[in-house]
Amino acid sequence: MSTQTTPVPRTGKTADRLRRTRAALVDEARRRTAESGLGGFTVDELCTTVGVSRRTFFNHFASKDDVVVGVAVDEDDAVLEAYAASRRDPRLPPLSTVVDDLARLAVAQIRHVGLTREGAAAFRAALEREPRLLAAVMRQGEAHRLRLVAAIAAHESLDPDDRRLHSVVGLLTAVVGRACERFFVEDGADGDRFDDVLDQELATVRALVLPAPPLDRKAP
Repeated sequence: MSTQTTPVPRTGKTADRLRRTRAALVDEARRRTAESGLGGFTVDELCTTVGVSRRTFFNHFASKDDVVVGVAVDEDDAVLEAYAASRRDPRLPPLSTVVDDLARLAVAQIRHVGLTREGAAAFRAALEREPRLLAAVMRQGEAHRLRLVAAIAAHESLDPDDRRLHSVVGLLTAVVGRACERFFVEDGADGDRFDDVLDQELATVRALVLPAPPLDRKAP
């Protein structure tokens, strides 16, 4: 079985078509997994339903597990790569804009993959039917965390082993995760857009970490 890939153009009609193909494969794989588990369908059956060849499938995904999780073999990380290639304004202190930078990255990446409430619900249903896929999700999350650390280090011109990088990525991952839970699971809570819900979560965190006002020791 070949897993060699065809490079995906990052812009233009061809890129849009390939992204739509990838999304269709993921959606159908998740639907079938939720209904009958991973053993309930073959790659050939999936390809027939979507209307693509087996070769096209393996240009995008290495296995059925990967298509359900959404881990593409040629994942386009153009947004993250652009951030890593840019450089912090030298007039600003290191990491002074990193929270806002990572928030914008999260919004851009969610838009790029086209994640919707319906898609999130389908993914949860597939995981409930096949909980062993959670291991792949965790591996994907760890790989993404390391890419974020490397991108921040490049943008900020810092040592990749700087402990602050891992701390800020851990914090922002938790904040983005909570925003995703509210928006995609709790149906938006009090925000109609993911951007709004993420801003609310960031405002809560900022309020928690701001220095407390000094105590008035003269008060009774």
